[in-house]
Amino acid sequence: MFWAVQQSLIFPLLILSGMLLPLDAGPRWMSVVASVNPVNWVVQAERHLMAGDLLASEVGWGVLCAAAVAVVGLVVGIRTMRRSD
Repeated sequence: MFWAVQQSLIFPLLILSGMLLPLDAGPRWMSVVASVNPVNWVVQAERHLMAGDLLASEVGWGVLCAAAVAVVGLVVGIRTMRRSD
């Protein structure tokens, strides 16, 4: 059950991150949603890092968003494991 909920959250986040499809040619609402998507900020940070732009502000935001996603995932994982006992 938890797997289905997880997948229903991950796929939209990946699609709206610009990692799988370019968001430039998409509708305006996709760009608006992508701007608040933490996965989008991680993807932007990775692009700047690959380009060698280590001091870009997007890198800082990407690190911050990656840490936030990791903390949320850890909390959800711990709660799920405790409830399964």
